[in-house]
Amino acid sequence: MTTAPPTVSPVVSAARFWVRCDTWATGLGFSKLAGFTTEVEFQEYSYTNRNSNVHTKQFGRPLPPSVTLERGLDAPGYKKFFDWHTQARKNDPQAKLPALFTIMSASGHPALSCVLENAWCSKLDIDPAEAGGSAVVRMRVTIVCDGIHLS
Repeated sequence: MTTAPPTVSPVVSAARFWVRCDTWATGLGFSKLAGFTTEVEFQEYSYTNRNSNVHTKQFGRPLPPSVTLERGLDAPGYKKFFDWHTQARKNDPQAKLPALFTIMSASGHPALSCVLENAWCSKLDIDPAEAGGSAVVRMRVTIVCDGIHLS
């Protein structure tokens, strides 16, 4: 029995990252994906039967998925995420929104899109900066969600 060779998809060379929530008029672009994490913890389980000691790993609790993005600091972008983060800090149920996260290819077309289910802005950072410095001040946003679905 022969099988056809596997199809190889082109590797994503990301030029831009976008986030858009249902309540926003427009999305917001980012220049750096600092992290995209989804994880299930594991639990070690050991027992002894008649013949030997048995050690296994079992599924543990799933940790909430998160996406961390960076971009240059600007007032409209910072305000959008600051308002969203403030809602989460107040435990406002309205802070949990469906969000679309898209990785754009170098040609400007979507290379990968996913829906972040019940997403909220859990962390908002501004990099250290010096007055009179020429470096671009950057902001970092961490979005946590209940689940991720490829779209």
